Amino acid sequence: MLLIVQPMVVHGRPVQTLTIAEYRPHMSSDQPTMRGMAKFADIVNRESHRRLVVSVSADTVPGSPNDQIKTLQAGGPGAPDLMLLVTPALRHLVPEFEIMDLPFVVHSERQAQALLDGPFGQILLSRLQGHGLTGLAWWENGFRQITTSGEPFRHALDLANRPVRVIPEPAFVETFKVLGADVVGLPYPELYGALKSGRIVAEDNFYSQILAGHFYDVQSAVSVTNHSYSAIAIVANSAVLRKLTVRDRNVLQHAAVEAGRFQRNLIREQAKTDRAELERHGMTVYNVTTDEIAKLNTLTDPVRQQFFRNYDPKIVDIYRRQIAKR
Repeated sequence: MLLIVQPMVVHGRPVQTLTIAEYRPHMSSDQPTMRGMAKFADIVNRESHRRLVVSVSADTVPGSPNDQIKTLQAGGPGAPDLMLLVTPALRHLVPEFEIMDLPFVVHSERQAQALLDGPFGQILLSRLQGHGLTGLAWWENGFRQITTSGEPFRHALDLANRPVRVIPEPAFVETFKVLGADVVGLPYPELYGALKSGRIVAEDNFYSQILAGHFYDVQSAVSVTNHSYSAIAIVANSAVLRKLTVRDRNVLQHAAVEAGRFQRNLIREQAKTDRAELERHGMTVYNVTTDEIAKLNTLTDPVRQQFFRNYDPKIVDIYRRQIAKR
């Protein structure tokens, strides 16, 4: 662990130590989420006048996303008090988190930020309360792009009949099915090997994961589609929060929001750097035209409508009203 070390007693009062972890293993300290967690720890330490100390884990909770959530819910020795969790994991607790995984639900970083920081994002986080968790704020991974070997993706149906890896979750599976792809659901750790062997020839990811996975060794092109936005929630064990004073809970809430703004700026700047780095490694970057993006949006509309029917109409209505303001 990377620990921010402080005295265990301040002005005669015991110091409360909290641990925060990322959902991915082996993240380097210079990654935006790691730097965001360090910023969170710094704000908490400063604004609580060192009543609270946050230790930032350099690794994650082992197991599947469901295992991670169960560990966070259970608490106790070895469990983090807070975690960064993505919407494909959280949708298993609250189905409406899956809205953020659907194609083209947002079209810009500004729109995504307004949506998540507004009533829509807040009602999603509030639904975690019934599951022993408290959602504090929204961070992000950014937009997903499509990588390919062989023929690049430049037109809406260029993935037809080609084996494409997707996150093994319904929203991602159904999205690429309507694009005609031969869908293969695989977890991220298995992706490089499947690309190298030729079992699959395309996948979608945000720039940082394409780079971290060294996919430039086994993929020749990146097509900029921004077809899916990856949101991260900072989530706490509710029982841990209840042991804190209202004042200190407010400190955590404010720190999560402020560190989230910091992290978003980092991830957006890094996306530009990562894109250039992928080109340096030999990948060709294609900007898919607005006409083809419009076709993708139209092709995937039945997926959005199909999934919207499964959700709480109140939350869908809040989403639609907010998105209409863009």
